[in-house]
Amino acid sequence: MSVLAIDTSSALSSVALVADGATLVSVEHRDPRRHAEAIGPLLAQVRPAVDPSSLDVIACGVGPGPYTGLRVGIAAALALGAVWEVPVVGVCSLDAVAAAARSLAPDMHAFGVALDARRREVYWSAYDETGARVAGPRVGPADAIDDALRSLAWVGSGAVAYADVLGSVLADDATAYPQAVWVANVAAAARSAGGSAGAGELHLDAHGTDSGATEDAVRGRVLLPPRPLYLRRPDVTVSGRAG
Repeated sequence: MSVLAIDTSSALSSVALVADGATLVSVEHRDPRRHAEAIGPLLAQVRPAVDPSSLDVIACGVGPGPYTGLRVGIAAALALGAVWEVPVVGVCSLDAVAAAARSLAPDMHAFGVALDARRREVYWSAYDETGARVAGPRVGPADAIDDALRSLAWVGSGAVAYADVLGSVLADDATAYPQAVWVANVAAAARSAGGSAGAGELHLDAHGTDSGATEDAVRGRVLLPPRPLYLRRPDVTVSGRAG
């Protein structure tokens, strides 16, 4: 299984090529506001190792994440998929962090992943001992997460930022942000097991009314359509007034 993966759902933009479980190339650039500027050079570094005719799938992290940055990686994946005629699938970026966490601690029991969502909030999901997502993705203040879930072990940049209100926190660079190599690994495992991304739009929540619609829409699904999981509206909105 050969997978080219892209993730721009956090401050870390990354691209990786994984084949049969081996990481052939993995590059990254950290800057929370320059995803569009970073993605071209990252892809250029990986391109010499890519044989489009041997690719089984292109995978992209679909968030949740920031409105503009998240679209950069998804758009790049869709463009390459169209040019190379390779299928494109989405992976919840929190699931990629969870996979990285389980690689570091394979005996870990139930745990949570939290990423910084700004506005004093986190994007979060909870996972069982097998690494399957059992709650989330959701967005909100860390101290508003259910008490039983907050008592779990947590990983991710958001967990580190709000360690005072969460259970034990594993602070490790490998789990601070989603990484393309883990997006690829998650996608490869799901595809090998016969998983499909399906089609169509997902019912997404808007900020201020996180009803759990997004959580319901992706429950039990590993592969997703290459569409952004925003969970909330962008910080900047267009005025309804005429000019």
